[in-house]
Amino acid sequence: MPALEERLLHGVLDRMPVARLALRDADDRPEALPVVIARAAGALWFPIDGKPKQRGAGLSRLARLARAPAVMLLFDHYAEDWSALWWIRLSCAAAIAGPDNPDWEAAVAALAAKYPQYEAIPMFKDEAIMVRLTWSKIGWWQAAPDGIARWLDASA
Repeated sequence: MPALEERLLHGVLDRMPVARLALRDADDRPEALPVVIARAAGALWFPIDGKPKQRGAGLSRLARLARAPAVMLLFDHYAEDWSALWWIRLSCAAAIAGPDNPDWEAAVAALAAKYPQYEAIPMFKDEAIMVRLTWSKIGWWQAAPDGIARWLDASA
């Protein structure tokens, strides 16, 4: 399959409201979690935010990422019209970031702009921590040659 056009990739990264983060649990088994993400400074970012979580889930997620930073991020679109199906999979390296990161303010601004919910829900649970994801490999598929572009046009 040819390379995914940058405009399509960036369009999905900027508009898709949620992605699935695949990582390893404490016993090295695969686990997938939904995350909100925003693109800033050449990376993707997600906060350990104030949405309700299972007890200790935010901190255990950080411990797993610190132990095994190779993760995968999946963006997908399902529709009853199967010609509209598509997915994009990014192989990423995760890094835990705090306010001392030089791209912190850009990431906070990108998350706040994409998710107006952060006006009512704290962007950070306790300590201000985000995860920075940099991708090194892209896999993708679409049922029709214009599937991703069609979704972007419909979501504009």
